[in-house]
Amino acid sequence: MNKDQRSNSSRPKVLAISSAGGHWIQMLRLRPAFKGCKVTYATTYADYEHDVPSESFRSIVDANRTQKCKLLISALSILWVILTERPKIILSTGAAPGFFAIFVGKILRRKTIWIDSIANAEELSLSGQKAGKYADLWLTQWEHLAKPGGPHYYGNVLGDEASNEANADTEKTSQQKASTNKDEPLDTERSNISVQQNNYRAKRPIHNISDRRSNSGELQTDPIRYQQLGISDQKSFRVFVTVGSDVPFDRMVKVIDEWAGSHPEAQVFAQVGNSNHEFQNIDTRQFLSPSDFAAKVESASLVIAHAGMGSILSALKLGKPILVMPRLGYLGETRNEHQVATIERLAHMGLIEAAKDEHSLTERLAAFEALTSTGSIAPWASRILTKAIAGFFMSR
Repeated sequence: MNKDQRSNSSRPKVLAISSAGGHWIQMLRLRPAFKGCKVTYATTYADYEHDVPSESFRSIVDANRTQKCKLLISALSILWVILTERPKIILSTGAAPGFFAIFVGKILRRKTIWIDSIANAEELSLSGQKAGKYADLWLTQWEHLAKPGGPHYYGNVLGDEASNEANADTEKTSQQKASTNKDEPLDTERSNISVQQNNYRAKRPIHNISDRRSNSGELQTDPIRYQQLGISDQKSFRVFVTVGSDVPFDRMVKVIDEWAGSHPEAQVFAQVGNSNHEFQNIDTRQFLSPSDFAAKVESASLVIAHAGMGSILSALKLGKPILVMPRLGYLGETRNEHQVATIERLAHMGLIEAAKDEHSLTERLAAFEALTSTGSIAPWASRILTKAIAGFFMSR
């Protein structure tokens, strides 16, 4: 065996598995933790393979707890991936497919990590609650949800500054808890993290994917790139609306459609899911590929979205202003009221603009010119989170 073969065989083999959308984007923000590991990524959307071109990738069947037959098929597809890839460690950011991988991994005596989605700001997800029984490292991304016996907290996928801002009011309490909790790893490291009161409304010019600057610094446009994206170079204010999945959110999009009718100066494009409503004033498409979605976000002056972390993280990563309206559980738009809790927390941190309902959304759109400031997040998850995960990898 030569030196390269020995080096490759000594690298921890990790299966990083998640559902699509926000769960996948959160997984990608953890990538610094995977340095030195041999990683296989697995998710429910095959097109995401383009996000990890230099790594092994496996596609799995998607399902949720209401789809009994598909759950079985999904479970079998995940089992096949685990048996063929033979990972030493299984890590998941959710949701149901990730839980099954953690469950199977524990039975097969693999080491397991569960990182509950940052979308769950008031309580752990159902999968996250169950995962505690099977995860060797069980994490939440909100400090107020951490408990001595788990889940533990080491920052979140928003990055160091946002993690510190979210926990500034509770840092003293968490340090006191850490000093008495011998079971929680990295206590000393976490207690030594400085907490800074940063302002995340970064006042910076919003430039777009089709913007170019001349040698003198004057902002210019690229008409070919505009045409490729279906963007009018005659309209300088561009709004991208997304409902994030195949589930429609007409209650939000109808308000935007009505607003667009009286604002011809704005170009509005909406990804609307499986909606049957005929919108009058905006261009729509049911679905977008990951690359088209990224291009629309990058070209937007303003993003308007449901409170899905995939949409929110995509906008924040590019420094785009984002106006968020939550789906409501009691209206059957989502499983519970977790999106309400999400926008309350993120708006308090200054990362997003929030509209709690149609009336509030109408009011915010009436002053759309003011929606030019945006939150700012680091390129990767918080360092203590990635360090905790990397430490777990290397200690096994």
